[in-house]
Amino acid sequence: MRKLATPQFDALETFDRCVEDIDDLNLQASYSGSRANIGHANDAFDAAGETAAWSNLPRVPRGNPGVIVAGTLTKKNLMDLYSTNMVGTTGRSRDIYDEILTAAGGFCPFCGGLGHVRSLDHYLPKANFPAYSVHPNNLVPCCRDCNTGKNASFGRYPHQQTLHPYLDHDRFFSERWITALAYPGESILVQYSCTPPITWSVNDKHRAQSHFEGYDLALRFSVQAGSEVAKVVSTRASSLRTLSPDSFRNFLLDGANSQNLVLNGWHRTMYSALANTDWFVQTDFQNPGWHLAFAPQL
Repeated sequence: MRKLATPQFDALETFDRCVEDIDDLNLQASYSGSRANIGHANDAFDAAGETAAWSNLPRVPRGNPGVIVAGTLTKKNLMDLYSTNMVGTTGRSRDIYDEILTAAGGFCPFCGGLGHVRSLDHYLPKANFPAYSVHPNNLVPCCRDCNTGKNASFGRYPHQQTLHPYLDHDRFFSERWITALAYPGESILVQYSCTPPITWSVNDKHRAQSHFEGYDLALRFSVQAGSEVAKVVSTRASSLRTLSPDSFRNFLLDGANSQNLVLNGWHRTMYSALANTDWFVQTDFQNPGWHLAFAPQL
């Protein structure tokens, strides 16, 4: 939805920083002794990223905290490394967490900036992929709604994967694949849909749909657009009342083409929908009963 620069932290060095903050020397030795295994897992993550096939990486079923994942490290060991020795510390590993968190500028990339960043989300859930609990490229700034509302599981097949803000192809961020339609009524409804370009591969189309559905963007975008379109109607009826329909359309197109807004975000998509809706551009919103013209005739 919104492209972010890849964190400039080496995955194995990040693992080392987290291990530094472990007080139990015997436990610390266990982590250090499994360092090479973590390195191999990191290589597999990077290789999967070359073809956007992270779903093919080995996964651990939910539960099973004692299962060995890497070297002598259990699933619980690796999940604790994140919660206790990255998030729950004031050491150097926490500095990595904070820098990744702030790099998004406060705007969640999964929903295109609809929500404000509150925490880091594991793109590959740590409950299924504990080896990547502290891998920087697996940690993505995220808003509360995206973090708690998405499906807790990760797609079994590549076409079921949601989009990766760091590592996915530029087409997902530079080409329009979310569109909207505006419907008249006392409260105008803006309805969003996933409509990828016909030139995209079947796999990419499915991935866009998985992202759109997984983060419940149709409903969340529509709710957000409701209050914004009401403001546009009010402005059209007041300060923009002297504009011709064509000039009003150009005003809307300015919003639709704004480079300051995310291409597939709710805001820019809404303006595009309104600009391309003739009844909206031509309606006299100074008339308080304008919506009655669209009421079904009995």
